[in-house]
Amino acid sequence: MTSPGGQRYGPGPRRRGGLPPAPTGADVVASEAAIPDLVGLTPQERLAHLDAAAAQYVSTQRPANTIKAYAQDWKVWEDYTADLGIPLLSGTAGALTGFVVWLERGRVPRSGERTAPAAPSTVERRLTGAIAGLRGHNVHIDPETSRAAWQALNGYRQRLAQAGTALGRGKATMVTLADLRAMSRACPDTLSGRRDRAMLLIGFPIAARCSDLANLLVTDITATDSRGLEITVRHGKSTGDMAVPRRASPDTDPARAWQAWLNASGIADGPAFRRIDRHGNFSQHGLTTTGINQILTRCGDRANLGYTVTGHSLRSGFATEARRAGADDIAIADQGRWVRGSRALYEYIRRVDRWDDNAADALDL
Repeated sequence: MTSPGGQRYGPGPRRRGGLPPAPTGADVVASEAAIPDLVGLTPQERLAHLDAAAAQYVSTQRPANTIKAYAQDWKVWEDYTADLGIPLLSGTAGALTGFVVWLERGRVPRSGERTAPAAPSTVERRLTGAIAGLRGHNVHIDPETSRAAWQALNGYRQRLAQAGTALGRGKATMVTLADLRAMSRACPDTLSGRRDRAMLLIGFPIAARCSDLANLLVTDITATDSRGLEITVRHGKSTGDMAVPRRASPDTDPARAWQAWLNASGIADGPAFRRIDRHGNFSQHGLTTTGINQILTRCGDRANLGYTVTGHSLRSGFATEARRAGADDIAIADQGRWVRGSRALYEYIRRVDRWDDNAADALDL
């Protein structure tokens, strides 16, 4: 038998685990071994061999967090196809749209109990992961095929909005410049306080994700004589080199905050930000993304901001405040390592432009 995506599967009922998982980082060796093994093959077979190896290799270049998230999404897709009794590698418009509806109604995991309806953001991520998993199994997903599923998701969002129903945590509240100053001033004059201030004042101007801060090394941050800091994000969802200018105020100057942390900790290499216990002893190991997020939340609590600060609060706050200060789209995208023309970046910029560049404001009413 053959699936709609052109994949063959054995007869009888499809069992969980009956197909290999989509390629992950563990497949690097297999993909490398596949490339030279072309002896005795026809030119067309060699090309197909190389195409398969290339697909595996490209899949291993995804960040670890993305690979983990896609693996979780694929397990949910397995539950869905098992629940409906359809082939695992069903890449049709009906299968993808049904996945959206199934999540909207509350999925049925292996326990047999229906869960609460998923938030639209969760459905979007699950759908993205499922499509990536299908493509990882060489199922062709035409844009026209997936369009129906995305339209179903948009319809779900609209129905929730009309009903005034909010699901999920919603978008992270952005950190404003005033909030950043308040958090910096609230950092105590301790070893951990200096670390927290450096993390805040470096994280904001580079629009850092928690993973960016967790992966930063001391050697990734270079202080110039007068200009500020040069920072390289080498690992994570997006990488790049950024310049972070000095600021006049000690409360918001990233260069002074970074030097104060180095002087207090005495570190010269390894992770830029470390775990510190209640006795003031710091670890040689770096913080996890969860640990970074918890520290940022505590910084917001110390400053009594009234909302939960997360890593994404810094990222969205930078984009919005930079736009408000007059920075253009390209400069913001480059500094925050967004793809130019990014939809996510446009949403942040739109918060400012809807007032500063408002068509209705030109009307003589």
